[in-house]
Amino acid sequence: MAAFIERNPAGGIHHMCYEVTDIIAARDRLSAQGVRVLGDGEPKIGAHGNPVLFLHPKDFDGTLIELEEVSG
Repeated sequence: MAAFIERNPAGGIHHMCYEVTDIIAARDRLSAQGVRVLGDGEPKIGAHGNPVLFLHPKDFDGTLIELEEVSG
């Protein structure tokens, strides 16, 4: 976060989170379109106790994208 603020002293969006009902299907659909998944590509348990994945900011104009699986 500190590096983001240093690069963007006027502010900006660090990351956005999208809720999905099937994180694996969302990952596979985005990967097929060329989006890079950070880490090993497998969901981890996030702050809210749900599976999460992060997508490479360079694929979204510098904004880190988080996918969080929630029940439908």
